Amino acid sequence: MDAYVLHGPGDLRREQRQERKPAADEVLIDVKRVGICGSDIHYYQHFKIGQFIPRAPLVLGHEFAGLVVEVGPDVKNIKVGDRVTAEPSIECGKCRYCRAGRYNLCTNLRFLGTAATVPHIDGGFAEKVLVPESHCYILDDSLDYGAGAMIEPLAVGANGVMRAGTVAGYRVLIVGGGTIGQMVLGVASALGATDITLADPAEYPREFALSHGASAAIDPTEKGIGEKLFAQGGFDVVFEASGAPAGLSFAYQTAARGGRIVQIGTQPDSVALPVNLVMSRELTVFGSMRYAHVYPMVLDLIRSGKIAVNDLISAVYPYDKMQEAMDRAISKDKVVKVQVERA
Repeated sequence: MDAYVLHGPGDLRREQRQERKPAADEVLIDVKRVGICGSDIHYYQHFKIGQFIPRAPLVLGHEFAGLVVEVGPDVKNIKVGDRVTAEPSIECGKCRYCRAGRYNLCTNLRFLGTAATVPHIDGGFAEKVLVPESHCYILDDSLDYGAGAMIEPLAVGANGVMRAGTVAGYRVLIVGGGTIGQMVLGVASALGATDITLADPAEYPREFALSHGASAAIDPTEKGIGEKLFAQGGFDVVFEASGAPAGLSFAYQTAARGGRIVQIGTQPDSVALPVNLVMSRELTVFGSMRYAHVYPMVLDLIRSGKIAVNDLISAVYPYDKMQEAMDRAISKDKVVKVQVERA
């Protein structure tokens, strides 16, 4: 089968890969739409993310939707011809975290399209991909493949909002206006938050947020803005979605007394934390790792029209233009999400 294979930093090659038959519990998906995630960009630019370093050429892509073209003999609820999206994190189901229902913390987690799994499992930058039936979700007629490929990043944002607990009636700040920040905005708004501010140094994500439910948008690099916002009472719930040390610092700086901070973005291991603010303001800090049990909720939010997820798709490139799509995603030029389409 055809695939785009990453061999090193900036070295993305279109190649032929061996197509595998589905195992007993697997379905084979003909990929119709795949999104380019920030982690895909990081692998492309650096050939690693933190401790995850590819040990072999890697097929990226974990945000995808497509058409089922073959199923294993034990598959019961998915059939050939179904249009599906997939949850790409595959838990073991046996460790104590899985048994407790927190399968996103699985100690034996496998993940499509990343170096987190050894041997690596090919992702959606390819003609076809194999996924366990249990991780497939059927798309009804109201959802096109573009929306289907947005379910995964929306699940990341939804998990962060759910970690915070109730957002309705509280002052909310989202630090970082990239894909995940905009997803957090959509979910928080759908769940009743009405006073939402988004912070990003770039003008485009601020303008986009204002047109998609934010009540205010600010430049966090403006001199004295953090102190000013805290003096005005700060924010009850702060979502850090930038993955930048400066963004994390701004989150702590602007959190209200007794506030909640949810860290979604991955930070450098050496980042400094203002831990005395956690003590003196009695802050509660949550981590949010990928997602667990949120795919059904996310699908319902889209079907109900509470989140217009297709609005977040900034550009769609044909499969033959994968390199151009990657370059556009890296440029961040008026981009929330770039997707690649196969006919």
